[in-house]
Amino acid sequence: MIDTGETYVSGAKKGQAKLTQGSLFGKLTNFVNRLESKINDRRLDFFLGSRSKSITFEQTLEILLGYSTASKSNVTVIDLSGVPFEVLSITVSLISRLIFEYGYIYKRLRCAKNSNEKINNDVPILLVYEEAHKYVPNSELSKYRSSKTSIERIAKEGRKYGVTLLLASQRPSEISETIFSQCNNFIAMRLTNPVDQSYVKKLLPDSLGTLVEKMTSLRQGEALLVGESVVLPSIVQVDRCDPAPSSKDIPYWELWKEEWKDMDIAAIKAEWYR
Repeated sequence: MIDTGETYVSGAKKGQAKLTQGSLFGKLTNFVNRLESKINDRRLDFFLGSRSKSITFEQTLEILLGYSTASKSNVTVIDLSGVPFEVLSITVSLISRLIFEYGYIYKRLRCAKNSNEKINNDVPILLVYEEAHKYVPNSELSKYRSSKTSIERIAKEGRKYGVTLLLASQRPSEISETIFSQCNNFIAMRLTNPVDQSYVKKLLPDSLGTLVEKMTSLRQGEALLVGESVVLPSIVQVDRCDPAPSSKDIPYWELWKEEWKDMDIAAIKAEWYR
């Protein structure tokens, strides 16, 4: 409450100072309620749960770099599909910044040991962002600012610290232009959207612009390869993975023709709330 500088001249409050509600009256209560709601949200356990309070910085870095004692691996997959959208950008930003700063600190450590060291980082990292338009869109909206700033910095400065990027997206026209300007190689598969095709066409010399016209008829596994990795832009056939990922199109029509399937809704709820 704020003192208005006036006093009551009559009644039960005679002589007492007049008070009025301030501009922030009641808003702190709303903030506390929202904060408690976030803390109790199970989807944010990775961010605010007990595990996040007990894990050390060293353990976090080991997991991200694949150096955990349980299993050493050259590939670390971070599944963010269940992360709430309102904290997705911050989460991606934190992971990206950790990896970028690892490269910077590791380079500084190597140079301190040997001032004549020519290789900045003998353990380089490639960060792969699937559905990259969700993290570095060609947009200035504040909800993308955190992840966009971190990833663009890696694109501009990361190579000298041994940290580089691979961005995968079905909509290249929606990717940040800053990112595109820093890419050395492009792999473009079948594209039917004219806006996306024009983006790829900008990467090619005028004499090879006809290659873009073939992109609408590329078969499964075929791709247009452009960049420093090849002498000339070429159409290549990408080998199938073994084992193949579970990414095939669902046969909707065939499944809809089958008999009714009973689903365990309770199990779905349990997994949803887990």
